[in-house]
Amino acid sequence: MKGITHFMTGVAVSSFFGRAVEMAEYDRSWILILGGMYGIMADTLDFKFYAFFSRDDHEVSPDPLRPDARTVAAQIGKAIEQAYDENRMVKIKCHTIRVGADLWRQYVIKFDAEKGEVVVVMNPIVTTSQIPYVGTEPKEHRVGRYKLRVPLVETHGRPTVVDIMNGPQIGFKRTGDHVIVEFIPFHRTWTHSFFVGFLAAAVAALVASLGAGWGTGWYYGLVAMVAYWSHLASDLTGYMGASFFWPFWKKRTPGLGWFKAQNPHSNFIFNYFCLIVTIFNLNRFTYIDPVSRTGHYIAASPLKYFLWTFIIPIGAYLLLAKLFGRKEKEEKEGVVLAEQAMQEEAVDQMEGQFT
Repeated sequence: MKGITHFMTGVAVSSFFGRAVEMAEYDRSWILILGGMYGIMADTLDFKFYAFFSRDDHEVSPDPLRPDARTVAAQIGKAIEQAYDENRMVKIKCHTIRVGADLWRQYVIKFDAEKGEVVVVMNPIVTTSQIPYVGTEPKEHRVGRYKLRVPLVETHGRPTVVDIMNGPQIGFKRTGDHVIVEFIPFHRTWTHSFFVGFLAAAVAALVASLGAGWGTGWYYGLVAMVAYWSHLASDLTGYMGASFFWPFWKKRTPGLGWFKAQNPHSNFIFNYFCLIVTIFNLNRFTYIDPVSRTGHYIAASPLKYFLWTFIIPIGAYLLLAKLFGRKEKEEKEGVVLAEQAMQEEAVDQMEGQFT
């Protein structure tokens, strides 16, 4: 899920605490915003803090003037074999190839576990909007392959596209008799655990207690903890999963694979649902007459409320998206171009053999 989705989720789960809603309404408390901040905190810790402590063992920096896919494939392949030989995590940074103010050379990395090889394809030049200039792909050494001498397991599920801004870090770790590929190895580790969520919430409770006393401070901590944990629950719907039980069990628990993190439809529906739930709870825990605690601004029953505000609108949205929306591509355009290049390479090799 995207960052705004995690923030909305944190606010929504915080609104289930009646006292928190009353504090926000009558005491002008920022407790619901605190929930949103803790909803996004796990990713913030990863990309704004922990990423700077994740050291690279190797760096891939292709030559902008003479991009050679064979060299890149060999660098990555040797890092995989090093992880196996030294029985440790080996991390490699794949830098982007900048060729102009708004131009980047795109390349694709594929870990083919079945064939036991690393395949790198140099793609056309793209803009910062990732729009390719067809015909700008290298004429020589566009496809590079490195045959591995160790077994490989790829957990990311799809090729890695490197093009604009900052390239990804990829980790290789020996597990048993094979090497596992971990995309962005510093992401969703200790920060995405229930234990760290508890510790982070304890900090919120301590700070709030210093300002408002323990009788109120512990409640801030409770809301913060549940909001932090909501981030872990929403990440479970994806593919990568998280290290939910760190430090007791440090392996990543795989996700359920329901949605891709960047899927626009799932993010929109999730955000809209969080908004509807938040409004429902704000109405449920506030009153027109706060003294006698009577009267609500929305008098509809929960069934009627969610029917008219969520089920019918989202049903219409999905129908319109199916009828008139653009069909979601199975693969990124860069991956499609790379697959075409590999097929052309295979055809050229066959023609060379017959010749």
